[in-house]
Amino acid sequence: MNEKAVSEAIGFILILGIVISGIGLVTLYGYPVLVKEQSNTDVRNMERAMIIIQNDMKSLCYKNVPYKETSLQVSGGTLEVIGATDGATPKFSISADGSEPVEFSPGALVYRSDRGNEVITLENGAVMTRQEGSAGSAMLAEPRWFYDNSTKTFVIYIMKITTNDLMAKSGMATVRMSLDTPSTLPIDNPGTVTVTYNDPSAHYSTAWRNYLTSPTVGMKQEEGFLNTYKIPNVDKLVIKEYEIEILGI
Repeated sequence: MNEKAVSEAIGFILILGIVISGIGLVTLYGYPVLVKEQSNTDVRNMERAMIIIQNDMKSLCYKNVPYKETSLQVSGGTLEVIGATDGATPKFSISADGSEPVEFSPGALVYRSDRGNEVITLENGAVMTRQEGSAGSAMLAEPRWFYDNSTKTFVIYIMKITTNDLMAKSGMATVRMSLDTPSTLPIDNPGTVTVTYNDPSAHYSTAWRNYLTSPTVGMKQEEGFLNTYKIPNVDKLVIKEYEIEILGI
């Protein structure tokens, strides 16, 4: 009996089994890692893209540029526009002693990852991030509010995003935006200024709390109220409102 053929067949079966096992291990353990890494890359790219859009909005508001376009690649998720008049975004309330409160819904640009739980939002001039289904949020790029201790002047910038149509996009996108006529509301001797962030979902309450109570703004959280912040002894309050219309994406 010739045993050479048997030996070669057994060797081939062993090698084939090793190759198939290797492919299975790579598929089982390696592919999820690759998908996660690709998702992280997409999220980091969108974080940078949102900050670029934020800077373009600042150019519209502060440099008197009437129109801006921003081209970006929306990968691994969807970019959505939520207009200020849609009623689905948080409402800010700003009030001073003896004056009627100024209330507004800022609208938002929202990116949601398809591969993970990351959500990135551009709201009222701030770029923020959170995990879907988890508590907590962080501010990646701050808006332009500030308090000047020397003159006791508090300046608040309102940046409202509006749109005439529901918009969402994946892949290549071009965010086209224009600025409507801005307005300025100066209030002398406002005393104590109160800012309330009304967000029923509480998605970005933590991010706004950390910002409003930071040294840049210097507000204090009102005791017993989670989303109400005060700053006393203000000599002048200036509220500047800008309305940015998203024409297309």
